[in-house]
Formats: sequence, structure tokens, C-alpha cells
Amino acid sequence: MRSRLALLGALALFTGGVNAQEDPTPDQGLKWTDLTKLDSRFKLYGFIRLDSMYDNSRMNDPQTPVYARSEESNPPAGVPSGTTADPNDNEYSMSARLTRLGLEFDGPVVSGLGDPKLDGKIEVDFYNSGLDDSDSRNALRMRLAYLTLDWGNWQLLAGQDWDVISPLYPVVNNDVVMWGSGNTGDRRPQLTLTNKLDAGPGQLVTRGGIALSGAVSNTNVTGGLRAGENSGRPMFDGRVGYQGKTESGGAYQLGIWGHNSDFEYDATGGGEESYGSYSVGMDTIVPLHTDKFWAKSEYWYGKNLSDIRGGILQGVSPTGTEIKAQGGFLELGYQATEHMTLYTGYSYDNPDNSDLDAYMRSKNTVPYAAVRWRFGSLRFGFEVLHWKTEYIGLDDGTAWRYLGFIAYYF
Repeated sequence: MRSRLALLGALALFTGGVNAQEDPTPDQGLKWTDLTKLDSRFKLYGFIRLDSMYDNSRMNDPQTPVYARSEESNPPAGVPSGTTADPNDNEYSMSARLTRLGLEFDGPVVSGLGDPKLDGKIEVDFYNSGLDDSDSRNALRMRLAYLTLDWGNWQLLAGQDWDVISPLYPVVNNDVVMWGSGNTGDRRPQLTLTNKLDAGPGQLVTRGGIALSGAVSNTNVTGGLRAGENSGRPMFDGRVGYQGKTESGGAYQLGIWGHNSDFEYDATGGGEESYGSYSVGMDTIVPLHTDKFWAKSEYWYGKNLSDIRGGILQGVSPTGTEIKAQGGFLELGYQATEHMTLYTGYSYDNPDNSDLDAYMRSKNTVPYAAVRWRFGSLRFGFEVLHWKTEYIGLDDGTAWRYLGFIAYYF
């Protein structure tokens, strides 16, 4: 205890006034993660994680798998680089870059604005490539960085957060949470307003706002200007949902959502070409037996969806057609023991073939199974996925993927 208080004193001298939130007691020791400054307390959280993965055939990337490469034995001329691979060309990788650090800020009540509670969050991981694309020097990546003003039933959020749409994701493939393979939605700068109302046994939750178009697809037009920014307007998105818990403790939710945005590209010979993007979707969590057995799912449909990770990351074809697509996933979870949870699911992303040009990806299907073990702060996981990616004018690509990880949560 003496050493911890000495550490806090040194921090106070260094920062010019950092103080403990409360005096230590025999029942509640002073935590070094809980410090205050300017009426704000922050708490450190995160995990250290190592992943090991093996594919029996080539994926687009061994660490960020979205689709299996076509196993066309004699690819014709004109096939884009990276589309095909030799049949059964296996690969192995290992990564610690999902290791995560976060700070949750517990701020003051702000007078003069209706007395909202001010909070915030900053979260980073090591997902970005480092020097020379080396996995021994991965760089920091901002995941989340936002503040919230909470008036009780109303909350304003400003900063980078997960998209309002598509709030669920499968348990597997944590590198890219099955983007381009059935799951949509990502993180981006946004300003949103949320309303929560008690309704019957649960809550009606409505959230909507504006966000940065093109933050994910990141297609440059000229001089660093992105196609979404070039459109002159933000993305609009919203969701209406109902959520709660059954008497036996099982959580449930049902939501409907959608987005709309525009993109403008420089046209050959002058002028601009404009393309629209929209999605509609729904999400559900259904308890099947108390809180031990449940199902969750999403379904979506839309057009030009690469900016929200749909259409197998294909938004507009090379010949200028906005690609329509539909997809989603269904996952079952079962807490088999105190320490072990089992999962199985099916995820798919299906672009409209009539909108695709030759050699483009026409369908992704991924059945999967996973197991997770928890022993306090120590976690283990293992998962098996089977990708089948179909192409226009090329043989399919198929790959079995086996992944295991170990993580320490704090």
C-alpha cells in the first residue's frame, strides 16, 4: 500500500494535481487505474492476445481473411492480381496485434446545459502495419475516441464509434469480424443522438445521426480528397430497437436500421460521376433457454455497400454499376459449463450477379464453429471456418481455416 501511495504522489507532482478519488480503506484498496484530474476519473482496460491461424488454401490475407482466392488452374489474361492462387496452397500466420488498450473517462456533471453527465472513451490496438510492413513493429490504431453527454433518457455522442447500423457481429474471425462475409458496419467519426424509453418489460431505443461517408472504403478522388467527402454531405444512419431481459435472465433485442450516403468520383474527360449508397437491415437476439442458450442474427440488403463492409467489399463495378447485395448471419451460442461456451453459425454475403463484371467475387458462404474458455482473466479460444467464395467466370475458392488464441484481460 505504501508503494502505491508513493507512486500516486509522484504522479501528482508530475501532472500538477492528480489525486486519488477516495482514501483507501481495509475493504477497498486504492487502485492505480482510478485517478482523477479536473473532476474526471479514468479507468484502464484491455487485453494482451496472441493469435495463431492456419488455412489449407490461400485467402486474400492470412491475418485479415475476407474471401478465398479462386483456385482457377489456368486463369485467363486480365484477371486482377491477387484474385487466383494455386489449389490447396496452404498458409500459416501468427499475430499479437489484436492486443488492446482503452481508457474509460468518468467525467463531471456539466452545469448550464441541463446538467448532463460527461463521459468519454479512447481505445487503441496494434492493428496497423509498422515499418516495412513488419509484424514485429505494428503501429497503434485508433479504434474508438468519443465523448458523451447523458441527460438520462437522451444521450449525445461525438467522436469515433461503431456505426449505428448493424450492431451485432459473429464471435469468430476477430480480425475483421466477418466483414465482406456476412457482417456489415464499422467504426467512423460521427455525431449521434440516442433516446431510451421504458416500454413494457423492456426499453425502446432510438438512435440516429450523421457520420463521415467514405471513412472505410477510403477511395481517393484527387489530392487526398475522398469520394464520400467529395459528395458534399455526410452519411445519415439510424436504428429503432427494443431490448430487455426475460424473467429467467435471457437477453433479447430486435432492431431495424438503415443508412444513406453519396459518393462522387472524377470522371474521365472531366466532370464527376455520382453514386448512391443505402442499406436496410434488422438484428435480433433471442434467448432459447434461460441465459444459457441463445440465437443472434442479422440480415441486410442494399446497394454500393463497400463503405459499410458489404458486397464482399465491392461497391461499384469497373464499368460503373452500383452493386446490389444482401447477406447476414445466424449464430447459436450455448454456455456448456461455467468455463466453456460453444458456438456455431452460418454467414453469407451475396452480391447481385447482374451488377458484376468478369472475375468479380459473386458470393461468400462461411459455416463455422467455435469454443471459448474463461478462467477469470485468462481466455482461450479455438475456431474452425470453411470459406467458399464464388467468382464470375472463374473457379470457386474454398479454404478451411483453423484459429486459436490466448488472451489476458485486465
